[in-house]
Amino acid sequence: MMDFDILQCFLEISKEIITESDISSVLTIALDNAMEITQAERGMIILYNNDGEILFQSLRNLKKEELKNPEFEISWTIINKVKSDENMIHLDNALKHQKQKKYCDTSTARLKILSIICIPLRHKGEIFGSIYLDKRTIQDSFAHETCRFVEKFADFISPIMYCAMERKKLHNRETGLEKGLRDKYQFDAIVGHHPKMVQILKMVAQIANTEATILIQGESGTGKELIAHALHNHSCRKDKPFMPINCGALPANLLESELFGHVKGSFTGAVKDKQGWFERAEGGTIFLDEVSEMTSELQVKLLRILQTGEYSQVGSTEIRYCNVRIVGATNQDLQILVREGKFREDLYYRLNVIKIELPPLRYRKSDIPLLANHFLTIFSDKYEKSGLNLSRDAEVCLLVYDFPGNVRELENIIQHAVILADGKSIEPNHLPLGVNIEKTNTKLKPPLSTFKVAKQRLIEKFEQEYIVDCLKATKGNISRAAETAGIHFTSFYSKMVKYGIAPYTFKQPK
Repeated sequence: MMDFDILQCFLEISKEIITESDISSVLTIALDNAMEITQAERGMIILYNNDGEILFQSLRNLKKEELKNPEFEISWTIINKVKSDENMIHLDNALKHQKQKKYCDTSTARLKILSIICIPLRHKGEIFGSIYLDKRTIQDSFAHETCRFVEKFADFISPIMYCAMERKKLHNRETGLEKGLRDKYQFDAIVGHHPKMVQILKMVAQIANTEATILIQGESGTGKELIAHALHNHSCRKDKPFMPINCGALPANLLESELFGHVKGSFTGAVKDKQGWFERAEGGTIFLDEVSEMTSELQVKLLRILQTGEYSQVGSTEIRYCNVRIVGATNQDLQILVREGKFREDLYYRLNVIKIELPPLRYRKSDIPLLANHFLTIFSDKYEKSGLNLSRDAEVCLLVYDFPGNVRELENIIQHAVILADGKSIEPNHLPLGVNIEKTNTKLKPPLSTFKVAKQRLIEKFEQEYIVDCLKATKGNISRAAETAGIHFTSFYSKMVKYGIAPYTFKQPK
């Protein structure tokens, strides 16, 4: 094969392989092309770790179980020699080398492998794998020109394979990190594999056993109280009380009494002394949800507790002290409220020692099927409807929907669907109005558009927005965005091309 022909061949292969990030796909494409061009009968690509152990392999006309008995199936002698000597081996007739015992073992002779090519794969001078090809037809043994092509092919494919292998190893480490965090800290109540959620779990594990004040920010229904519970349960205060209080659910005067307690006769209806939540939470954690709803007077008292631990009951001048950890939460941007004069700046900085920002469900849509099935299991058991599953059409409806109520709304939707389900699967007609595309398509399509067309438009709209969200979350990294979405890199990239989405627009400037 001439150099020009080799270049043309590599260009064609690059078109096929350039969009692949999955190591299995890269190995498959590489081996298929090598086998087709060389007309080899059998082939194998092996990738090693730093200790020489096999990490990944792709086989053609070989079975994995056959590899366990190399004496009868494949000449490991040649492969291992290439790995140790770091030099290629090309044998046009392996049997003539049998007497020398230089390369061949009994397996080569017994199988009558007559022609062999074995080429090392290198990255920055280090061997990380090899390509093995063989034939058993002496009339059509590998020519030197073929060996030269395979050598150049190995040089061409090595960096692509190495990068794909490193991405897979990184993904395995991230998956292992999430599993390790969940196993160690029992984060069973917090469901999700999205990278943002894994990052939050890691942060919770790091800060839970500190005394730092935490501010959890996120829209309603994103699970702020679950995170607060996780912080408490994995701290040294876990054996003490956890007191959750919704600051927006009570009038200001009643909230003050609930937080700090009151003495008898301090106001109409105060017929006896009453402990406040701070006193009852002694030694534990107090969770102040919707802390932005506190009045200015209450903000001053909360600031004093954060600074000195001091407070007074309503109607009393006695100074009391409390030892509690405060975790605040809000669905508003406190910085904006500070600028508007609605929230004290000094209190904001006292609360915002460490901030945890929970993403809304629409920004981690890859978690929707996981969460839906989690709630499906819970409510199927509760309503004794075992065996229920989520149909593909119902899943599409959930993926298209934006969930203004976030995870809490998804939980309610699945409960609604389980109650109405009359078969073995949840279908779109079991979903509430507004979530079900079929019920709402008349509002979302031109008058003459069919349901099928309207549904396709909604799906395309969802796909476009979802791909943009994934790219934003990964700062334009297509491989990580595809992993976040849980779909193959090639499919993800094809959709980017389809919708004209450029990844560089999401990269942060250096």
